[in-house]
Amino acid sequence: MPESDDRASEHQLGSIRPNKQLQIFIDYIKEIDHKMLCEEHREQLNIFCEDDGQLICWRCERTGQHKGHLTAHVEDVCQGYKEELQKAMNTLKELEDKCKNEKISVRDQITTWEVIVEQQKQKIQSDFKTLYKFLHEEEKTYLWRLEKEKEETLRKLQDNEASLEKQSHELKSHIMELEKKCQGSAQKLLQDVKDTLSRSSSVKLKLPQAIPLKILTVCNVSELHFDMKKIQKEFKVCGLNPLNNTEEKDLKL
Repeated sequence: MPESDDRASEHQLGSIRPNKQLQIFIDYIKEIDHKMLCEEHREQLNIFCEDDGQLICWRCERTGQHKGHLTAHVEDVCQGYKEELQKAMNTLKELEDKCKNEKISVRDQITTWEVIVEQQKQKIQSDFKTLYKFLHEEEKTYLWRLEKEKEETLRKLQDNEASLEKQSHELKSHIMELEKKCQGSAQKLLQDVKDTLSRSSSVKLKLPQAIPLKILTVCNVSELHFDMKKIQKEFKVCGLNPLNNTEEKDLKL
């Protein structure tokens, strides 16, 4: 193929691309113009009907439903409505800023509320920890008192048991002596019989003092709790900690 023909072909191919782009642009302009034309009269929509708030053409203004309405050229009313739109936009922007500030305020409230709740949570835990410590100390005190009461009552009961055991041995001894005399001969029976009877008649059973089996160490936990609150309230007035004042606690007990 000759070189001149190749150049001609390249020139034709190069000119096709810009022509296609131009056609696309022309079609786009036509589409825009088509959209801004009156559908009924195919005229430019360059008039604005104030009564209906619509864009119309000059033929719509003179005939049909827009006849006699208040109308104006688009260029004449555009600036006024643009200012109104700008004013509405500014109002909405102010509302948007206010909304943003309120969101920030609510977020701050959420953070503050979480801090308040956490502080209250720590206070509750601290109060219950203090209460547990107080109740634990009270529990040890009451158990100690109960153990002392147990030991004291057991000692008395064991003393009574020992006394009765001793008397039981003495009674058995006298009974065995009398049985032996009764089973022996007449001479053995009568030998020192009056002395034996005198000693037997002098034997008495000494009953121990009755020990009441009633526990004196009684703890009402609910009343103890209210007592503790009362004590804490009184000590807070004085600026003291009731849990650290063992003397006052012992006095209460």
